Amino acid sequence: MPDGEEPRKHITEALGGRYVAPSDEERVERERVRNLIQAVLSCYRALVSQEADETRRAELQAEEALYTEESRRQISMSAAERQEVLRTYPDLLARLRADLS
Repeated sequence: MPDGEEPRKHITEALGGRYVAPSDEERVERERVRNLIQAVLSCYRALVSQEADETRRAELQAEEALYTEESRRQISMSAAERQEVLRTYPDLLARLRADLS
């Protein structure tokens, strides 16, 4: 480290906070949310690959992009957003799986 340079701080320390680990319930909830989002995304990818109609394929690709973004941001979802996923995604997943059959 060059002279006069301060040692780097962990972001939590730099922001003046401290890390609080999630509870077991929250950890399980986050895992369920992640698994649901990944399952929905996987179904959309499969539907895109199977679709022959270009218009329908474009619609499915748009949906796939939406859920790809959901997958990226799932780590920062609020409790309310996670509850919304847990409430709505199982039905969506069932419909998508039926479309794949």
